[in-house]
Amino acid sequence: MITLTDVDGLKKIVRDAVDEKRVVLEDIAMFLYENPELGSEEYKAFEKLTGVLGDHGFEVEKGIYGMPTAFKASFKGGAEGPRVAVLAEYDALPGVGHGCGHNLIAASAVGAGIAASRAVSGLAGEVLVVGTPAEEGHGPSAGSKVVMADHGFFDDVAGVVMLHPGSRWGVGGQALGIHQIEMVFKGQTSHAAASPEKGRNALNAATLTYMATHMLRQEARRDANLVIHGIIPEGGLASNIIPDRAVCQFGVRSSDEKYLGEMVEKVARCAEGAAHAMGVEVEITKRKLYSSKKLNIPMVKTLWGNYKELGAPVRDWRESTTAMPMASTDFGDVSQRTPVAGSNIASALEGTPGHSVQLAEATMTKQGLDAMVLGAKALGMTLVELLARPEILREAKEYFDSH
Repeated sequence: MITLTDVDGLKKIVRDAVDEKRVVLEDIAMFLYENPELGSEEYKAFEKLTGVLGDHGFEVEKGIYGMPTAFKASFKGGAEGPRVAVLAEYDALPGVGHGCGHNLIAASAVGAGIAASRAVSGLAGEVLVVGTPAEEGHGPSAGSKVVMADHGFFDDVAGVVMLHPGSRWGVGGQALGIHQIEMVFKGQTSHAAASPEKGRNALNAATLTYMATHMLRQEARRDANLVIHGIIPEGGLASNIIPDRAVCQFGVRSSDEKYLGEMVEKVARCAEGAAHAMGVEVEITKRKLYSSKKLNIPMVKTLWGNYKELGAPVRDWRESTTAMPMASTDFGDVSQRTPVAGSNIASALEGTPGHSVQLAEATMTKQGLDAMVLGAKALGMTLVELLARPEILREAKEYFDSH
């Protein structure tokens, strides 16, 4: 039986291993920063990460589920047991490079995996480092975690952790699910002054849809964190021609998966009603992008405890888990399949905007690299603790099944 003292010793192995590999991890972060690649096109990053993991004894499977830049790297412990995983992202943003800090996410995941592999020879289980491309939604591998989740990849993974750079420390922040809706309105052109009665105005239907959707906000559930945002990217070609084509595009987000589906249908009905009122046709395309993040308190408390053990100034986990969710991520789809815990590291100064050149530049500062190294330690310590203390995974599974 493994004692708490034994666990402390295993965690020290992890910390020492991350310190030993700091130069390797900083090299990964710098290489990705200097070679930013859009989602589904991260070939340099893919080769870099899989090469480092292979050199450190991981069995690497490349191009999983038909996604050329996705991978699974595994390292087995001393006996068969549960599988735990840390996720790597490595796609950049157009124009700003690694303005979401994915170069630090990748480096921390590789560091956590390598460090954990040093401590699992006496444990039952397996450590995975999973390469998940195109989190920002670009290209055919867009939202790769959704693809993996839909194929059942995470169904036999007992726990998953990762981190995200930013300007604050925290563990357990939540995320909104998001659906995308596109409405294409089709009417009839006519001269806007000479024969307006012969036209059917598609733009009027799009405008009415936009306003009707806006009105839905008044009756939205306040506890479901509903967000609706949209544009009219097409609305006609000339002011003296009644438009026969107009397009509305909306994103609908909520922290409640069931309620999100209901609101998507309400937005669609706004378009149907507007089309009927204006005498035009409408084609509606609905596409689910990402699920909301499912909270798992046992996983969050474990990861949070390891950040605290390292002296990180993380907010109390209760504050993080009850804060209003602000964005969406394909990590939410992982959380709907298995217990997860995500974290945020302060790689940049307070107030630095996300998806910015400033945040990208911060990843190469001492603050950014120090935060990445500390995060790698916390993630690696958590992977090892989950295998060394299987009761945590049992509690996490019970919580997952009951919430």
